Amino acid sequence: MKFPNWFKIFWWVLLLGLTGSILLKRFEAIATGQSVPADIFIFLIFIALMLVPIFSEIEFFGIKLKKEIEELKSDINIKLGDIKTEIQTNQNQILNQTINAFGTPPPDNKLPELQEEIEKIVNSKLKEHGVTIEYKIAGRIDVPEDNLLMFQVRYNIEKQIRFIWERRFKGNNLDINTRAQPVNQIINDLNRFNIIDWKFYDILKEILSICNYAIHGEKITEKQIAFVSKNAKQILDYLSQVQ
Repeated sequence: MKFPNWFKIFWWVLLLGLTGSILLKRFEAIATGQSVPADIFIFLIFIALMLVPIFSEIEFFGIKLKKEIEELKSDINIKLGDIKTEIQTNQNQILNQTINAFGTPPPDNKLPELQEEIEKIVNSKLKEHGVTIEYKIAGRIDVPEDNLLMFQVRYNIEKQIRFIWERRFKGNNLDINTRAQPVNQIINDLNRFNIIDWKFYDILKEILSICNYAIHGEKITEKQIAFVSKNAKQILDYLSQVQ
């Protein structure tokens, strides 16, 4: 139970006055050497009360007086948690900005124009170096198998998450611009509305963070790849059962 600050001050002053008045009545006996063990005990309590505003924690003969030390620890833990959340949010924002920075894909009717522009720019550059090239249907672009796997996992998870979102909120005020929302925001909302378990929410974020690094060309470890490979199917199975 937390008490208001004015009550704490009042209680402290009351105890200080009570012990002080007892010592005042016993002053003559103490001064003449006729004190009893209780006088020493009360005197120590009086000194401890005098020091409370200065020190956070005081101990006399096994009696410990604390000044909101537990509240301070709790406050520190809360602030550390806020800092961690803010860092993680900033990382997600950077990744989402990278993904969404180029806007929506061009429509089909604009693609021939873009194709001509690409050939014109590339041919002009190659001619500067005396190189000619014939354009053929492009073959498979090489991508490391591990990075390709991370993309497949991310693609299927995001597809399932957006499906859950649209199924739950379609027709409500929450489905405005659903497709434009970053996946991390959708996951946060699914957790906030208890659609997915909060423990699963934490695991899902870790899985996606590994996938995102691989997709954007960042180096990931073999253990991280193995972790995603081993658990991707279970993650998708869980999402498929979310109603």
